[in-house]
Amino acid sequence: MQAANGGEAAARALIDLGVEFVFTLTGGHLNHIHQILEKSPVRLVDTRHEQAATFMADAYARMTGKPGVAMLTAGPGFTNCISPLQQAATNCTPLLVIAGASGMDYRDKMDLQDAPQAAIAAPIVKAAYVCTQTERVAEYVETAFRMTLAGRPGPVFLELPCDVLGRAMPGGHCAWHKTILDSRPVDVHGVEKTIALLREAERPILIAGSGAGYARAGKELQEFVEKSGVPAFTCNMGRGLISDLHPLCFGLAGPHRPLTAKKAFAETDLALILGNRISLNHFFGSAYNRNAKLVQVDIAGEEPGRNRAINVPVISDVRAFLDLLNSRLDALGLSGGGAGGLTHRYTAWVENLRAEKARCAAEMLPAMTSPSLPIHPQRLVYEIDQFMDRDDDVVLGDGGDALTWVHVGRTVRTPYRLLDHGQYWCIGGGIADAIAARLVYPDSRVMLVTGDGSFGFNFMEVTTALRKGLSLVVVVANDQSWGMIRHSQQLRLGYSLDSVSWLGFTPYHKMVEAAGGKGFHVERPQDIRAALEAAFESRTVACVNVMIDSEVVSPASIALGQLGAYKITD
Repeated sequence: MQAANGGEAAARALIDLGVEFVFTLTGGHLNHIHQILEKSPVRLVDTRHEQAATFMADAYARMTGKPGVAMLTAGPGFTNCISPLQQAATNCTPLLVIAGASGMDYRDKMDLQDAPQAAIAAPIVKAAYVCTQTERVAEYVETAFRMTLAGRPGPVFLELPCDVLGRAMPGGHCAWHKTILDSRPVDVHGVEKTIALLREAERPILIAGSGAGYARAGKELQEFVEKSGVPAFTCNMGRGLISDLHPLCFGLAGPHRPLTAKKAFAETDLALILGNRISLNHFFGSAYNRNAKLVQVDIAGEEPGRNRAINVPVISDVRAFLDLLNSRLDALGLSGGGAGGLTHRYTAWVENLRAEKARCAAEMLPAMTSPSLPIHPQRLVYEIDQFMDRDDDVVLGDGGDALTWVHVGRTVRTPYRLLDHGQYWCIGGGIADAIAARLVYPDSRVMLVTGDGSFGFNFMEVTTALRKGLSLVVVVANDQSWGMIRHSQQLRLGYSLDSVSWLGFTPYHKMVEAAGGKGFHVERPQDIRAALEAAFESRTVACVNVMIDSEVVSPASIALGQLGAYKITD
């Protein structure tokens, strides 16, 4: 690879690797890279805070399956990325964080913004690299980029000292060893053991999580569900792999929500867990019927067995596993509802779950259609779900209670178009996610549904969207408080600690208008749809600030209140 210096080598490597966007905030340590990328096909997306830049790269990666790249200046620029970096680690996001650094000759001399960056990142990331040789910069960029996708996806950190970037390339040429990973390992024995359990089961369920999403397993997942008749639930980046409108999909795999999953998990005799960790969201395994048999498919060998004994642990790519499983069902005559097919075994079970789904919908209907003032948060999300009814619509959630109501009320039709914080539940990145979504889906409607507290974290990224000419709609579910915390205090203490949990009214709609966008203030439920229509018609950054009932407690707050580890005493 030809390059005049280390900075050009880093830039040329990113270009050759097909990077579309670099999310960044400028700093002197990065000039040698930025000056090349500025005139390249790579689009620099500059933000107002390094945290937002890293959230954007994380969101881009989760929506596309390709590594997201955040490029940050040294010291405080890097340390500002720690929260989204840990979120990426928890969510298994293929994220590459490149940070500038003090020159090698000035290490341990109290240079400006010097910090042990690799040591700080190392406990979080899959690998933390420091390149000290100009002639190896391109090699390090390629290695770090490739590592984000190797095995289980995850974040990787690369430090490039400013003198390594600025130094002339010896001979004007550096080594370049580009390698593309496309291997999809599959456990053949695991497939056969799974089929044996399917033949015995009467009440099976399937849970597709982020591992299925990153594997791009939507086609194979739907094919398996239709061949076998096994009812499906989805969560995290698995949402939409099979549409919530499909007759065998029962929506969110959230047994801690007032949805079908609660009954399904409690009564199942066989759970196929595809690319999903057994975590708090499954009550650390206790949400599943204690007598159920579990099959857990994961690309990472250390994952099966966390919190619950697994009958059939399968170390495999989810798409490769489903592809082979489908082929074996066909070969064994187990597909469909014929004489030898599996689907007839589960007919009564599926009908049972459909009745439960209808019961849950009827139970939630009064809140979804409530005319009460202030607005019931479930009514707000119901209006949003009715309005955002196109297959390509993108809805993002941010916050505590606000995100919970999105989980409960959103109908997901298409994969990679519902995004939230994942298991790390790091609030405040919603506006960054929305900007990334607008770049990934330039022809789709993009809406962020956020709590009023969460929106305040990175509010200035509204100006980033405006500078970039990106139109999007932010709906603020404004309960004037840190709602989930306040409600948790009420549940556990009997009262709320308003000195730390009450925020009061923030006129976010006027703040967006002051920045150059459009603002709408909604206090009545019958005005929600008209405000959403006007917001999208404005074709700019628009804020719909909706006043919701601060006393309605979300299902997530109730669920957390039931866990002993989260209880506090007066």
